[in-house]
Amino acid sequence: TKGRRHINHRELGITPLLFIRTSKRDERGETMPYLFLGAADYVHHEGARPMNVIWRLHTPIPSDYLRLARLAS
Repeated sequence: TKGRRHINHRELGITPLLFIRTSKRDERGETMPYLFLGAADYVHHEGARPMNVIWRLHTPIPSDYLRLARLAS
């Protein structure tokens, strides 16, 4: 399953790559772009369907994007 693949990604030789966006659409209704955050490692998860996964990024999130994300929430 996908969940096991996330949990066991290191053993399987898979490198998860994380992409995020602050919202699905902008104020004009156009699709917002994703920001590539980079490679990550599995830390832990909660639940099953949906499964909430905690990842540890290899590099920090850019501070400019953190500010935007806080404004959007």
